[in-house]
Amino acid sequence: MKYEHAIVKFDGDVAILLCNGCGITIAEGTKHEDREHYCTMCMSGNCKAKFKKET
Repeated sequence: MKYEHAIVKFDGDVAILLCNGCGITIAEGTKHEDREHYCTMCMSGNCKAKFKKET
């Protein structure tokens, strides 16, 4: 399954939905929309987690 907006990684047979802002796990499985998903901390603007390596 290909996702254009949602960030999904696979750990064996388990699909893991990640936050588009910081990369933390939001949910497991494939029952979600292909849209951007954000954790509550990213949505509030208070997230301190890093998603991508800065170059």
